[in-house]
Amino acid sequence: MKRPTYNNKNFLLPDSPRSMASYHAKVMEDSIMKLTIHDCKGSIQLHNDLNDPEQAKEAYLKLESLATGIKNQQEYISKYFDFK
Repeated sequence: MKRPTYNNKNFLLPDSPRSMASYHAKVMEDSIMKLTIHDCKGSIQLHNDLNDPEQAKEAYLKLESLATGIKNQQEYISKYFDFK
């Protein structure tokens, strides 16, 4: 089955003139997944071959763990820091 490609990128603070932080998430025609997160001080890239069922599962679990960690830190900041 031919799968569509996935390509999503955005600035994390699109209205900020000071921030170049961004992400780029994609799944290419060959089913290679890449998620790159950029900030001023560096970047990280998650990379998996989704053709391999074990790597597809790892990719899913990596993304799930990252999403949970981000949500937990967001809740911590909301609870302990006044920014509103």
